[in-house]
Amino acid sequence: MPGTSEALLAGLDPEQREVAVAARGPVCVLAGAGTGKTRAITYRIAYAALSGTVDPAHVLALTFTVRAAGELRGRLRQLGVGQVRASTFHAAALRQLNYFWPRGDRRAAAAADRLQGRPGPGGGQARPGPPRRHPGALADTAAEIEWAKVIQVRPDGYTAAAAAADRSAVAGRTTWPRSTPPTRSCGGSGT
Repeated sequence: MPGTSEALLAGLDPEQREVAVAARGPVCVLAGAGTGKTRAITYRIAYAALSGTVDPAHVLALTFTVRAAGELRGRLRQLGVGQVRASTFHAAALRQLNYFWPRGDRRAAAAADRLQGRPGPGGGQARPGPPRRHPGALADTAAEIEWAKVIQVRPDGYTAAAAAADRSAVAGRTTWPRSTPPTRSCGGSGT
């Protein structure tokens, strides 16, 4: 475990070092499998924290897979910045919904209502709190979104894909609400 931000950079190649020292602003890392993308990203986070540029407790590292999030957490812990939260995009979004929804935040309730297919503002009152008809509906919906993401099906193709896979629609829904924007599929290595 390196003691200073400069000692941290000693084991990086020039390209990785360039990523690590770019502590502010967006950075795009395009490289093939096994070239050290995750290493460069974790060192960037650790360098920013150890140099005092960011508070590690205020950093959220997001990735696409549970495995990659676990890898990020382990590497960040080894680098001395275990306070950084590493999660998947979906887990972070679900955590925020679960936090804000019970507190009556109208935006979180409206987002959850759209996921559940219930009318929101303009089409009836969005009701805060978990759905009364099906207590596990939010978790079921999140699981279905994750399944649809994994098989790379768009919302307008969900019903057919679910029927083909012999999956029942979430909480009796057979279509996604029109307010749900279409998703785009993008390739990546999980980091």
